[in-house]
Amino acid sequence: MTTTPDRTTLGRRDVLRMLAAAAAVPALASTGTAAVAAAAPRAGSRAGHTFVSRPDLSPPQVEISTPASGVEPGYLLLTPAGANQLDPEAAAPRADFQPGALIMDDLGQPVWFNRPAEGVIADMQVQRYRGKPVLTWWEGAIHVPPGFGEGQFAVVDESYERIATVRPANGLRGDMHEFVLTPRDTALVIVYAEVRADTTPVGGAANAKVLEGVVQEIDIATGDLLFEWRSLEHVAVEESFYPVPADPEEWFDYIHLNSVCEDGDALLVSARCTHAVYRIDRATGEVTWRLNGRRSDFEMGPDAPFAWQHDCRRRGDGTLTLFDNAAAAPGRGRSRALSLRVDETARSAEVVRSHESPEGLLAPNQGNTQLLGDGHFFVGWGGEPYFTEFDGQGGVLFHGKFVDSITSYRAFRSAWVGRPRDAPAAAGRSGAGVTSVYASWNGATEVASWRVLTGPDEQHLTPVLDAPRAGFETRIDVPGTAAFVGVRALDADGGVLGTSPVVAVG
Repeated sequence: MTTTPDRTTLGRRDVLRMLAAAAAVPALASTGTAAVAAAAPRAGSRAGHTFVSRPDLSPPQVEISTPASGVEPGYLLLTPAGANQLDPEAAAPRADFQPGALIMDDLGQPVWFNRPAEGVIADMQVQRYRGKPVLTWWEGAIHVPPGFGEGQFAVVDESYERIATVRPANGLRGDMHEFVLTPRDTALVIVYAEVRADTTPVGGAANAKVLEGVVQEIDIATGDLLFEWRSLEHVAVEESFYPVPADPEEWFDYIHLNSVCEDGDALLVSARCTHAVYRIDRATGEVTWRLNGRRSDFEMGPDAPFAWQHDCRRRGDGTLTLFDNAAAAPGRGRSRALSLRVDETARSAEVVRSHESPEGLLAPNQGNTQLLGDGHFFVGWGGEPYFTEFDGQGGVLFHGKFVDSITSYRAFRSAWVGRPRDAPAAAGRSGAGVTSVYASWNGATEVASWRVLTGPDEQHLTPVLDAPRAGFETRIDVPGTAAFVGVRALDADGGVLGTSPVVAVG
């Protein structure tokens, strides 16, 4: 999964209390006929789905309050985790849902779910590597407070097979806030490095544990370090809005880098704790300008200032987008997806678009603003369990949330075609005059229907029924009693994509 409450604006207990506010669990929509249904969760019983054919998977449920209408095609990519999966003081992990990487459709049905081997997953998105679409994410452990990660980065192909693992250079461990693939098949990553105050001045804090922000560019194939930028060489601690801790054993998270993107021959870096975006000259490492913060080089227009922000990106039309958390002073009181026109000649910044959530949410941490191809914004509300798609005028086209104390560091909408190498899963349950067959295939996006096979033993199965796919797991009721069952996944043309093992009916 992914995210971590930052302590920049709220204490750990405040964040965890916010995350613990649970919502009612709805029954998700199902499709199909009387003989075919999506296996629905038990309303009000738990935060996670349960599946007969995949009892090992329990991704979290969601509630869709504004059904998708006019949205850009694609799936939702989320990395859910709950408060006690992020809290090192939690007595035990939650048992009612699993953290992980989740691809979901507009009805709230899982399409693919991947549990981490250990720790959590963050920032799953679709990118391109060697000319092909891939899924990427961060995996590791998160320190709460103040909210940074130590781990590595994964690249997987359409079959969900790992084709690359990226680690920072010089013995450092990767932070979950950023993993950007470039057209050169390199990766831009962020690292948090501890520097003691006895070697770095920090405004009078003796021997403080300063967290320095580090940006590296890594060659994915070789692991070679191509570029490195260290914040303490270019950004003074006096720019920070984060107070120096009284306890020298607490981390002084003075800058809190949380995004990096290419901007021509430069880089744009977002720093949450200085409320600023920095443009960095890649040749020299020098900061060529600061947007917002204590030392802004730009005059910020009406409602243009932001605070505790995430996810700054340069767009094709020259505008900058970011997620303005706005949490605590000097924030504006409600978080928003923000687009700014930045005039580097006149040194001015003006608001182009600003969209708040229907609830007027104030996200204390995390969050992102994704610009889709049709001008829509897809927004993950970070420390609040919501996600929204806006049209170009700010109208809400889709809005949903996790049903429990669950958040996702970022949220994306992306096209994706998944072709897993493993087999579909099947299970059978006998009933009054029928055999209920349950079929699923984790991550397969091209399944249109299921063909059910039944028989008296494992060697003698025959096809008895084709039924449309209905959700992650489809229940198909077949008249009569069968001893063994199996399923075949069919594409839209009726071609066989995969065949399950034969299983005994329980």
